[in-house]
Amino acid sequence: MKNLARSKLVIRKIRRSDLQKGFLESLDSLRTASNISRGRADAILKKIASNPDHVIFVAEKDGMIVGSTTLIIEQKFIHNGGKVGHIEDVVVAKQMQGLGIGEKIIRSALMYAKSKGCYKTILDCDRKVKPFYEKIGFKAHSYGMRFDH
Repeated sequence: MKNLARSKLVIRKIRRSDLQKGFLESLDSLRTASNISRGRADAILKKIASNPDHVIFVAEKDGMIVGSTTLIIEQKFIHNGGKVGHIEDVVVAKQMQGLGIGEKIIRSALMYAKSKGCYKTILDCDRKVKPFYEKIGFKAHSYGMRFDH
């Protein structure tokens, strides 16, 4: 029974201990993050955790972080002071892709955004993963732009 419980996938908010359980390494699929010093990683997480509208969700399996996403909630003046969720940095460890983990992470973030009063949640993605997000219910809406500093 204990082994069965250990193999269960858990989606939850990030904890400091996750920095040592594969979180930074999982981000390497997007851009190298595992080379950040422990002190710098702790400082970044402390700053993120100080903002209740900036949440990182992780997927934990067998004591390791195998995926994550970030949700940032933006307060607006328009829409009668409505809120918009912004999903960023969706990642699942390469060896765990195709098992439904990404969808579970996104659905958790969407439920959280709704519970916090967001009237919509948006994200930018590469064309090759567009079908993944459409399967969850996202619709193409606008053209993304970027300015690099």
